[in-house]
Amino acid sequence: MMQSLRVFSFLCLLLVMPAVAFGVTVAEVRVENRGPGEIDKDFILAHISLKEGDPYSPGAVARDVRALHDTGRIAYVSTEVEQIGPEDIAVIYVIETKARIRSIRIEGADQVGNRRIRNLLELGVGDLVDESILAVRAKEVKEHYRKRYFIDPSLSWSIDVDAETGLADVRITVDEGPRAGVFRIRFEGNEAISSRQLRRNMRQGSWRPWSWITKGNLYDPNDLAMDRETLRIMYMNEGYLDVRVGEPQVDDHGGRRVNVTIPIEEGPLYRIDSVEIRGVTLFSVEDVERAIRIQSGDAASLSSVEASRQAIQDYFGSRGYYRTAVNERLLPHADEAVVDVVYEVREGELAHIRDIRISGNTRTQDKVIRRELAIYPGDIFDQVRVRRSEMRLRNMGYFDMVRASPEPTMREAGEYDLVFEVDEARTGQLMAGAGFSSIDNVIGFVEIAQNNFDLLGWPYFTGGGQRARIRTQIGSRRSDVDISFVEPWFLDRQLSLEVDLFRSDKRFLSREFDQLDMGGRIGLSRALGTHNRVRISYGFEEITIRNISDDASDIIRAEEGRRNKSSVTLSLIHDSRDSFFIPTRGNRSSLSFMVAGGPLQGDTDIYSMEARTSQFFPLWFNHVFSIRGSAATVDRYGDSDRVPIFDRLFMGGPRNVRGFRFRDVGPKDQFGEPVGGRTSAFLSAEYTVPVVQNIRLATFYDIGMVWEDAYEIDLSNLNSAAGIGIRFDIPGFPLRFDYAWPIEHDEFNRRTSGRFSFMIGHVF
Repeated sequence: MMQSLRVFSFLCLLLVMPAVAFGVTVAEVRVENRGPGEIDKDFILAHISLKEGDPYSPGAVARDVRALHDTGRIAYVSTEVEQIGPEDIAVIYVIETKARIRSIRIEGADQVGNRRIRNLLELGVGDLVDESILAVRAKEVKEHYRKRYFIDPSLSWSIDVDAETGLADVRITVDEGPRAGVFRIRFEGNEAISSRQLRRNMRQGSWRPWSWITKGNLYDPNDLAMDRETLRIMYMNEGYLDVRVGEPQVDDHGGRRVNVTIPIEEGPLYRIDSVEIRGVTLFSVEDVERAIRIQSGDAASLSSVEASRQAIQDYFGSRGYYRTAVNERLLPHADEAVVDVVYEVREGELAHIRDIRISGNTRTQDKVIRRELAIYPGDIFDQVRVRRSEMRLRNMGYFDMVRASPEPTMREAGEYDLVFEVDEARTGQLMAGAGFSSIDNVIGFVEIAQNNFDLLGWPYFTGGGQRARIRTQIGSRRSDVDISFVEPWFLDRQLSLEVDLFRSDKRFLSREFDQLDMGGRIGLSRALGTHNRVRISYGFEEITIRNISDDASDIIRAEEGRRNKSSVTLSLIHDSRDSFFIPTRGNRSSLSFMVAGGPLQGDTDIYSMEARTSQFFPLWFNHVFSIRGSAATVDRYGDSDRVPIFDRLFMGGPRNVRGFRFRDVGPKDQFGEPVGGRTSAFLSAEYTVPVVQNIRLATFYDIGMVWEDAYEIDLSNLNSAAGIGIRFDIPGFPLRFDYAWPIEHDEFNRRTSGRFSFMIGHVF
């Protein structure tokens, strides 16, 4: 009460003082302590600018009050004026300092711990304290509890100040509340959108059998607050413009679990009655209307209305009319659930780009950035191409931030310099790991990669837009070293140069022999449009078949020794997938032709052709259905009397026909050892279901075969299998576990029981 009266008195003083301040001199400046303990008057006076003999100034007094507050040591300060002469006054600064902590006691933090609470409060003996300081620090403590999914934690405190010493004993009581997991999320009033669909878009999860591992159901009120807005937008995007998403009701389920109930008032479904564009003078209204994606009778989807607004703005922006603004208004009818959509256009000025500048690239060379731009100096200010340029730069992976901003040149109206501001990201990687697969057994790897490499950029070798990688793998059944280099703009053209050097000791291919490959490849590739690419490469390999078993067949013994293979491969690739690693839609197809020997020299005269395709179909609730298929043939020509075993076709294992051993589908020798064939065909269908982030379940069906002769296809002799699997989409270390049961089999595969397979990586 006393503090409120002081504040009121101070405000009254400020109101009346200007009327009496003129000609008044400060004859005395005093400091009075009205709080507990002693104060350092010299410290107070050092922060007061008003001196004896100065003319009185309310502004100076106000500045002094702020300065004292800013010291952080004052809990309360006010001023009083005392008349001591006809034109002389005394200014009194009334001070109450913050108390210093003599002791601090914390109670109730049983699960987090009193010491942890003390650290979060950042308070100890000798620190200044008052109500405001504790209120701010209490927020940090409660936020810590919420992050650990405690329901509604609270803190209370008392400050007992010794009037003589000014020291305070602080007692803090923590009410942690129960830590909870959400057992069930229910909705009340939802009819247009199913509960399942609503839940799938929420950050807050509910109980699942695997929740004890993922902790995805732990209660978080911050997530629920964001979910309310997410749910509201979902409804508005369906045309329910009056939807109301109520405050979630949290009820105890028992066993540290809660049920969450979210009330929803959907309201009516609004439809569009008419669409109108106003303010267009530069172009015909009919031409601009063609950009609109909504029409009369459609549901009044907020996202569709916004998409049409952006399309209208892009119509002007792509024609250089900078600063064009488009605002949408939804005008509901009074008597029915319909709206008129009005787009109001404020046309901008025709703008051109004088110059393009790059800012913030401390490592990446200017030319590496400029060659990705879709807009150039002298062009009209095409905002669509500016956004496309920003997207290209972000997709390079070199920058944490990319922002384009125009700057007027001040030379003439409508002329701008375009500045691309970037913030460099880390592009180097050092990875190491170990794993196990049904093909390689135990394997470890180390990889060093730089995605923004510069071969000539001594001493840091970064910033040139090249890609370099060194990877070594060592395992119980293989050891590999691979060095690769990619220059995506060879000779400053959209021509990619790819160089690869390798040594691979493969002991997993057969029980009867080992294979050692050494060599390299060099290739050029070029994009053909948005989704297509053509590639031609030359490779030279030295391939050695060694350590042949004494019991091996004559077919395998004939392969012993060293061969040189000199080959050229031409490939056409189409890739429209939405993701390179976990696609949900699109297609990847390739057609390749390889020829070795002949005029290319070497010991192997063969040619091969292969066609591959993968198609991905998005379904409901992020489910994905995919189909993969391939067909290949290889044959000899010239002086060769056979196709070497390392160029023959094999099938079976985790990459194709699951349910059969690795390379076990197709021709075998008299001892049952796979020897490969010269024609193969394969088809697979797979259905994947996401369960939690980075985990998917799968069911699949594979069918395929390898035939002995080139161009031989016998559909009556096939191998097939069906199974289930789980995918762990761990970035940089994806895992696939599958179990498949054979359905059809050829004469060499009598296995009827299922087979487990496991591998690291993605399959396309």
